[in-house]
Amino acid sequence: MSDAFLPLDVLSRDQPLLLAQSAQGRSARETAAHQHARGQLIGTMTGLSMLSTSAGRWAVPPASAVWVPPYLAHEFRSYGPFHGWSVYIAQSACRALPDRPQLLSTSPLLREAILRAALWPVAEYLTAQQAHIAQVILDEIANSPREEFCLPMPSDPRLLAVAEAILKNPSARESMSAYAEQVSLSERTFSRWYKAQTGFSFRVWQARARILQAIEWLTEGRPVTTVAFDLGYETVSSFIEVFKTHVGMTPGRFAAVVGGGQP
Repeated sequence: MSDAFLPLDVLSRDQPLLLAQSAQGRSARETAAHQHARGQLIGTMTGLSMLSTSAGRWAVPPASAVWVPPYLAHEFRSYGPFHGWSVYIAQSACRALPDRPQLLSTSPLLREAILRAALWPVAEYLTAQQAHIAQVILDEIANSPREEFCLPMPSDPRLLAVAEAILKNPSARESMSAYAEQVSLSERTFSRWYKAQTGFSFRVWQARARILQAIEWLTEGRPVTTVAFDLGYETVSSFIEVFKTHVGMTPGRFAAVVGGGQP
């Protein structure tokens, strides 16, 4: 799936109200940072994908989708061959939709409506029947259950440098006081700012960063035991407990859902 499948002039227009495309490739998909005038919903049928913006990262498992508001710069990649879809919504129709990236649980109705829309030829306006299906898609997006696994990034350059260092090496076990000292902040100020800018305490954010790495490795097919120890957990059971707390299922179950990994 790539925005290049649709002409840039089409993505910049406000008509038609909705454009959709589906893709099932033999290789992974990766798009560099870009933005467009339309809102975009990207969904996956199999495997795991990742959306990255300056505000955070969103892991997109099967049967889920991630919403990208208009004019928000974003990068997208899949882990393994991409099988999924994308729908682009005119800016005028995005007012009732989220104003920030959001992970959504997709219903069979939403998925089937989008796959049908992906068969439409590109035209300036929708037919009456197409407009009805487009409204169903908009209603489903607006009312889809929100999923919460996201890793927000801090905005302060000093804290952002710490966050990026952790993402490069999530198994590192440096203390918060050590990180605070590195960026010339008191531990109290570091802690308060981190919570204010990400919505999570530093300890919880660090745990979520490790889980995000675990999600990538499990999707690549690494065994749960290997992932646990590579991330610095002392026992596999402690890793399983933390993973289940943040993701809502065990790592073994997650690996089975995304089609990779071994328990």
